[in-house]
Amino acid sequence: MKAVFSALAAPSRILSIAVLMSLAGTATAEYERGLSQYEQGNYDRALMEFRTDANIGHTQAMRKLGEMYMAGEGVESPDPVQAVKWLTLAYLQGDSELVSTLESIRQDISESQLVAGEQAALDWLEDAMLSDFGRDDVSELYESF
Repeated sequence: MKAVFSALAAPSRILSIAVLMSLAGTATAEYERGLSQYEQGNYDRALMEFRTDANIGHTQAMRKLGEMYMAGEGVESPDPVQAVKWLTLAYLQGDSELVSTLESIRQDISESQLVAGEQAALDWLEDAMLSDFGRDDVSELYESF
């Protein structure tokens, strides 16, 4: 079976997980509002709320955002690249239930979409590392993948 994300098999992914964990928080007001908006069918508002929390490392918001992008909720059409990005980040954050979801997505999208989604996840990690730790040498991050 193919690896979900080539980096996931790497034993040195500790750095990327440390970055994510340093950003993660508990459920926030935005996430709770996002859930409420989602349940009411207000996908545009829900997407906005989830995106706010996902951008600060909230695992559940990352997952929900990825699921919404895959289903095309709150966006003009499904966006598998963004779905892979956010679901991969949620997986790296510790949501191990996403393995089968990511494997399923791999089967349904092109290789270029998969690579673009994984690259977007790496870019997000790099930006997080730069902004949170002020490090301009992100080579360790890429070595772990």
